[in-house]
Amino acid sequence: MNHCFAPRRAIRPALAAALLVLAALVAAPPAHAQDADDNVFHSGDSLPWGAPNDGVRFLPLYGDMSADGEVFAFRLEVQPGFELGPHTHPVTEHMTVLSGRFFVGVGETMDKEAGTAYGPGSYIAIAANVPAYMWADEETVVQVQGVGPFSTHPVTPPQG
Repeated sequence: MNHCFAPRRAIRPALAAALLVLAALVAAPPAHAQDADDNVFHSGDSLPWGAPNDGVRFLPLYGDMSADGEVFAFRLEVQPGFELGPHTHPVTEHMTVLSGRFFVGVGETMDKEAGTAYGPGSYIAIAANVPAYMWADEETVVQVQGVGPFSTHPVTPPQG
């Protein structure tokens, strides 16, 4: 599929900060050890969530998202007001909304009128290199999985 996009535009500083926070979080190593057979068991009451960072908590579940061809899974818990401006990933991003309400839109410009709300149980797959943006208006947990290497690239790099 061929995609034609409008010229890149500057994003707000808050969106740029959210992109940088997410990039740092997804670069973090898993907080658990997988056994020799790659089995991982997490009890719901003992999940190793990271400390909140700008209203986002990160939970690595499986794999090394930075490794080529490696299956990975992680969760993000975001607070009301979370926004992640237009960005891309080099691999397909698979998301399942576990709780709350998660808004997603596709395009190089954040347009909340064009986004769609997804509730618990919803599944979203955004193809590699397709610009997308997200936000939440309530505490929300989203599980993300895919095949690495996974990284986040703002559509318009933050102006410094």
